[in-house]
Amino acid sequence: MTALVLENLAALPAMGRSLRMLLTRLARALDALVSAQAARSIPEWRMRQVQSEINRY
Repeated sequence: MTALVLENLAALPAMGRSLRMLLTRLARALDALVSAQAARSIPEWRMRQVQSEINRY
């Protein structure tokens, strides 16, 4: 997702450098937020329970 935003930013040469930097940081923060949300979709206790069941069988 971040790569797509950064490619679009490169196509806008008239945009000020500080605005491009701000949008780049925003895109990276959004990407990190979505990644963290996906990582927390399954609780850690449930993952341990599943792993113990796998090991048991």
